[in-house]
This record gives sequence, structure tokens and C-alpha cells, in this order.
Amino acid sequence: MRRVLGVDPGLAATGYAVVAEEGGGFRLLAQGTVRTAAEESLPARLGRIHAALSQVVAAWDPWAVALEDVYLAKNAPSAMYTAQVTGVVLLLAQGRRVFHYAPRAVKRWICGNGSAPKEQVWRMVAHLLGAQPSSDHAADAAALALCALLEARP
Repeated sequence: MRRVLGVDPGLAATGYAVVAEEGGGFRLLAQGTVRTAAEESLPARLGRIHAALSQVVAAWDPWAVALEDVYLAKNAPSAMYTAQVTGVVLLLAQGRRVFHYAPRAVKRWICGNGSAPKEQVWRMVAHLLGAQPSSDHAADAAALALCALLEARP
């Protein structure tokens, strides 16, 4: 059974989901959102994310990690924090295969349309998993994990 840890990196909220492929279908094994407070120091916030995701990796031993590419857009400081969280996740991914996806690529993998609205992606993720992710961040993470599992199919 292949397991992938999908991570939606963010400093205030990092979503994660462990998804397995079994019997031609998919199953959501674990999910959640790691939240940090703005009044905490940056090292403390990154440490909280690292500690939480370390427990997930230890519990589920995923063969791969899937991340969304950092998107600069109009808010460069926010992108820098997201990049730092991505660095923390990449440290946890040592020895595992790593997949990176642009937001449009996730939409294309999950919905067949790179311009699909987020709500459509979330509905399709819930349909594919037979379970509703606990938050938007966990749904985004599950979508990333699904992309990696779909891409890795023979």
C-alpha cells in the first residue's frame, strides 16, 4: 500500500493529509491543520510545524511527500514564510520521493481543468476519498497527495 503525505504549506496554517492507494481506490488515513500564532517567534512557529509533521511521518511512514509550489503572487513576504515552511517539510522528506505541483496542475490532475474553482477541487477530493477533509487546508493537502499517487501509477 503506497502512502503519500500531502502538505499545504503555510506559516499560520499548514494542512496535511496522508492518503493511501489500495485496491484501485484511495483512502484518507490521517489529516489535519497545524496552526501557529502570529505572536510566536518565527523559529517557534517553524518548530511547531516540524514537530507536528514529524509525528505524522513517524506514524505513517509515507513513501513520498507532495507539496504545492510556492507562488509569489503579490505578497512577497507571505511567499517567503511559505518557502520557509516548505524547507521544514523538505527536511522531513529526506529519503522519500518528493512531488511539487503548481496550483493549476493540481486542478488539472483532480478535475481535468486547470481553471477549476477550489470548491470543485474540494468536492472531487471528497468524492475520490469517500471522506470529507476536516478543513480547506487538509483538502488542499489531500489533493496534493492524490496528484502524486495518480502521477506515480504505472
